[in-house]
Amino acid sequence: MSLSRSLTLLTVALVMAACAAPGATTRPSGTPAAIPTASAAAVTPVAATPTAAATPTPAATATAEPTPTAVADACAGDLPLKNPGRLTLSTDIPAFPPWWGGDAATQYENEPEGGSPWSETDFSAEPYSMEGFESATAYAIADAMGFTAEQVDWIANPVFEQAFAPGDKPFDFHMAQISITSERAQAVTFTDPYFDSNQSLLALTPNEITGATSIEELKGYRLGAAANTTSFRLIADVIQPAVEPSVFANNSDALAGLQGDTVDAIVVDLSSAFFMRDAQLEDFETEEPEGTIVGQFGLPAEPDHVGAVLELDDPLVDCVNQAIAEIKADGEHQAILDEWINSGQDVPFLE
Repeated sequence: MSLSRSLTLLTVALVMAACAAPGATTRPSGTPAAIPTASAAAVTPVAATPTAAATPTPAATATAEPTPTAVADACAGDLPLKNPGRLTLSTDIPAFPPWWGGDAATQYENEPEGGSPWSETDFSAEPYSMEGFESATAYAIADAMGFTAEQVDWIANPVFEQAFAPGDKPFDFHMAQISITSERAQAVTFTDPYFDSNQSLLALTPNEITGATSIEELKGYRLGAAANTTSFRLIADVIQPAVEPSVFANNSDALAGLQGDTVDAIVVDLSSAFFMRDAQLEDFETEEPEGTIVGQFGLPAEPDHVGAVLELDDPLVDCVNQAIAEIKADGEHQAILDEWINSGQDVPFLE
């Protein structure tokens, strides 16, 4: 945390203490504002076999700007950390833009000497780079919690589902575009959302599916998505195609399936669709994209509400939520969104 922020927090705390009635205290609620419970409706990625009962609903978001004292109180004292004095974060390996940036082969100033697990992974971005939407957001949250970049450690998660599987976690929190769902919230604790995104349909430009304008027109095509995601759930529950959808291990495999004509189109979140179209499907000779974003999905599909994952009932969530609220209130979160995610492009809705 910067010196100016520390002085501001101290000044506000002293003024409040002087004006408070005897015995009064200022402390955050012990109940996080946006942790879905098992009884809540599902919000959004989930099981390999989606069920119609799991209907997405928006997660709660902070409506009031937190006071500096509230932020200080939530993160004051001895935080329940995996490694005392350090913040242990996690994301998937490999990591991809626009969520993660930098070059895994580069040795960054705040990266452990000798490199990170991502350093040995082909085509991976590097969490220590502080570049890309989730990496930049993670470091902004860490700063609001009182940690410098040099006090942040990263551990790699090789299997997407492991992050929200039941059991103890080796990380303080994990960020990897994981949508908040009631099913997952039975095994882990979610923070308030730090990102919302619609699902979208991506196809190769020559395919006739690119002319579709409605969900009904998609039913006869071969569709696919990554397993255990809301993208796959949307195919099964919203599109309900006549052809059995293809299940891929991850988005990279889904894109390979699209390029290999295994499917006519894949469902991915809109931000990933932009990256796939503009970077991964670019014709290097013409410099034109070989892919087309056919459209995005509005109602009855709900947007994905993405949150950080903590161990179930981890009290650290109070501090993380306060930090997320702070970076939203001071405009830092929006600036990160504008730099790494917002495309300024209009994509039609498939209804």
